[in-house]
Amino acid sequence: MSRRVDGTPASARSEVLEKLWVLIVAGIPTGVLVAGVGSRLAMLVLRLTSPDAVVGVTSDDGFEIGRFTLGGTYNLLVLGAVAGVIGAAAYRAVEPWLLGPAWFRRSTVAAGSGAVVGSMLIHGGGIDFRLLKPTWLAVGLFVALPALFGAVIAVGVDRVSIIATSQGWRRWVLPAVLVAAFPLAIVVVGIAAVVLAVWVPVRRGLESTGGLSKGAGLGVRGVWLMIALLGLAALVGDVRALS
Repeated sequence: MSRRVDGTPASARSEVLEKLWVLIVAGIPTGVLVAGVGSRLAMLVLRLTSPDAVVGVTSDDGFEIGRFTLGGTYNLLVLGAVAGVIGAAAYRAVEPWLLGPAWFRRSTVAAGSGAVVGSMLIHGGGIDFRLLKPTWLAVGLFVALPALFGAVIAVGVDRVSIIATSQGWRRWVLPAVLVAAFPLAIVVVGIAAVVLAVWVPVRRGLESTGGLSKGAGLGVRGVWLMIALLGLAALVGDVRALS
């Protein structure tokens, strides 16, 4: 159960707000820097290593390859901010079920992110990874980016969670600025708020009755492991299709 700075239990409402604060403060900067800026740098590298014929081609994600505009870059940063909040929420969901010391848990998250998100980004039937050269570099970059994101978001959420219980309205200035800068993120934050408003009381009820059984806990870990393995299988299949 979440507790305040003075050690007293936080109310369900306060816990929901604290978790939202963490999702915004840890998620948006990480998403903008790693997913947004990182993707732009990766595309720049691939533009330099690919044939000139790729310039002007519309990518699978709707971006024009080789064209760097302020509007296009901002849109990519906005998508990164959204991905950051989603990633922070996903980490908070899986974090209670991770095993081992902090470095091992973060490595596990990084590997899982690289496999699952990498399988979503790399399409054997798309044009991006057939036009961008060398193929191994394109694939490697877009597996490494989500893996890096997984590692950084884990560290960010863990560190930000330590100060999430600080009191006062001033702590909401930073989240307000971040959401104002990347307003599309408010949609994901709103969905997260609804989910948390339902889940926090349910979780507290489970904790009051002794929590999940050992078998249920193993089942949850099994589900997370299966998702990672399915992502890895899909990624391997896409890479083979590109070979």
